[in-house]
Amino acid sequence: MKIIMSLAGVLLLGTTLSACGGGDDGASGTYCTDIKAAKPVFESLSKGDLAQLEEGFNTFHDLAKESPSDLKDEWKTLDNAATTIEKALADAGVKMSDLAGIQSGKVPAGVDMTKLASLAGDLQKLNNDDFAKARTAISDQAKDTCKVDLGAI
Repeated sequence: MKIIMSLAGVLLLGTTLSACGGGDDGASGTYCTDIKAAKPVFESLSKGDLAQLEEGFNTFHDLAKESPSDLKDEWKTLDNAATTIEKALADAGVKMSDLAGIQSGKVPAGVDMTKLASLAGDLQKLNNDDFAKARTAISDQAKDTCKVDLGAI
């Protein structure tokens, strides 16, 4: 349970920042449109709804690809964190569809508990200054350029 809460904590940090906006295409561009469309997923994740995690990660990847040039590094930081979490879950034998059950104490057969236990430590490594700066920059630009308030970070 602590592992999932650590995962949720890192995701919460990422979710509020991931709906960033603006840059190259302005407030009416595709990037801002996609951020506005993604906001409900990020809000759901920020409330601890791990059922939205896979969609949240896919959204991170998409937004990282289309991010404006002035946020490429920040999005790369977030996207790399999402990829790290996805890989660690896969290495432990955890599917995204397993997360809600694990959160309620139901660990599926085949999950490597040693790798799952080490996931919390790996997640804490992602919560660093670079990650915090990226979240802030993305969130600030989302608000200023795309007029999307991602909430408190």
